[in-house]
Amino acid sequence: MRIKKIITRAFSVLLAGVMSMAVFTACGENDDKKSDSLSAKEMLMNVFDKSFDTNSLLGIFAGKADAASKSKAVIELKKGVTDALGTEVKPLSMTFDTKLKGNKAGTDIAVSYDGKNLVSLNGVYDNEAKTVYIKVPELSDAYLSVSSKDLDVLKESIVSSGTAVSGIENFKISDLKKLTELKAVDYEDILNDYIKAAADKLPKASKEEKFEGAIESVEYKYNIKTYTLTADNGKKLVENLFDKLKNDDKIKEIAVNVLGSAFEINEENYTSKIDDAKDSLLKELDSKTGNAEIGLIYDGDDIVGIKYEDIVLISVDKNDAYALDIEGKGIKYSLTAVKDGKKLDIDCEVTFSSSDEKVKDFSLTEKINDYEVIDKENGLSNGSTEVEAVFGDKKIKIVGTDKAEKSKLNTEIDVSVNDVEYAAIAVTSEITNASDITIPKGTVYTLDQIEKYQSSMKLDNLISNFKTVLGKDLTAAISKLSESFLASKMGGADDIEASEVDEEGAIMLEDYYNDDGTFNYDKLKEDLGEEEYEAFMSQINIEDLEIDADDIEL
Repeated sequence: MRIKKIITRAFSVLLAGVMSMAVFTACGENDDKKSDSLSAKEMLMNVFDKSFDTNSLLGIFAGKADAASKSKAVIELKKGVTDALGTEVKPLSMTFDTKLKGNKAGTDIAVSYDGKNLVSLNGVYDNEAKTVYIKVPELSDAYLSVSSKDLDVLKESIVSSGTAVSGIENFKISDLKKLTELKAVDYEDILNDYIKAAADKLPKASKEEKFEGAIESVEYKYNIKTYTLTADNGKKLVENLFDKLKNDDKIKEIAVNVLGSAFEINEENYTSKIDDAKDSLLKELDSKTGNAEIGLIYDGDDIVGIKYEDIVLISVDKNDAYALDIEGKGIKYSLTAVKDGKKLDIDCEVTFSSSDEKVKDFSLTEKINDYEVIDKENGLSNGSTEVEAVFGDKKIKIVGTDKAEKSKLNTEIDVSVNDVEYAAIAVTSEITNASDITIPKGTVYTLDQIEKYQSSMKLDNLISNFKTVLGKDLTAAISKLSESFLASKMGGADDIEASEVDEEGAIMLEDYYNDDGTFNYDKLKEDLGEEEYEAFMSQINIEDLEIDADDIEL
């Protein structure tokens, strides 16, 4: 029995690819097929494949990158921001000149406000030397370099500090290069193979009935077979699947490179990890009594879904439509893609609800209309996108449109929170040719020379330029908003004010602001004394700060 039409692990990643339809959406087409002859699912799979090809950032790890682009983004801040700041905010613009060539990546970024330069950055990454070079011309004429050895020291510092970052000590971005050659169909074949291996070990179905319905507008008419599993059946299934996993080189490669850092899996311990997991499951099954039921959903002889307790996963694969739906235990995920010639209309929805009053409900929906590849060579597309995320009583909405022509793309994005406009962003981008990237010359300081780098910094000039470009009103507004934000995270501005007024000899924080709105920490330290100052500052724990959608900080 050949298993097909079944959702794969690739589509979990695919959703992220589809939903990140930003500046250069990557959606190639098979060279030997016309776009309108591809099925809806094949068009989606191309999105996934193209986003992981070597003509991308991951290509530098394989030494095969070859891409370049120039972009300019103009950000107009709207009512939500100006109301929070209490002053007018003029347009902010950013330019990006990015190149990926061979095993190197380079980027030049410039930020300006109201047409005046604020700050810029030059960066180069050399994968051969595993080193990043960074220069901020307004801050220093020198480059600061960070090598893989420096990152190892940083990782050791983070791990030894007890910071909860699972697997960071083993994580290597370069390992992802080993997965760039896997296509969406490879992941599908892998999953189908394991579905078949599991199905072959099931007992005879105890019943069979019709299973019909629709995922959004995509209808299906299937059959579902229910299998009753005993503990012995479960053990045979577990042993069969885990023995297969243990000897599967492709799964081993994926596990080591994707899950290795989080679960401490490597080439040497992969087999023992699989055995440990198998033994743990078998031991758990030893304590089980009674039977369990699992339903497999069939389209003819092809498995297209699974039903277990209140969890249902089902997919529908037609030429002009693809759909996926997962429901159960307060979680719902659905994806539909309907084809119209060379265009796709895509609808995605993720919802999470909990009976726990302390946990906020969450939903994320996205609609992509008239998605069409215009420039096949560069993967540029037309289309409109609407994303809406709801967290409790907060609703964030992003609406965007892409208009492409040969090598060029214009994107417009509007952002609102609770129906109040926050930003309008216009991005113009152009594909260019990637020239060779050279390693920076001149003065370069390594991290162990950080004091020398600091001595070269023109921090006063940078701050002075910021104040001049932003203007007195905006600088003061940003400082005031930062003060309010900090006070709210330290117990509330009202609490601080009350303690300042009620206690004799209390320190009045507002007395420590300079005319330009910046806070004078040195004066506060002098008045409090070093011990009390350190005690005061120790109350400000950055890790405890929670960003609220209404808090805007530029």
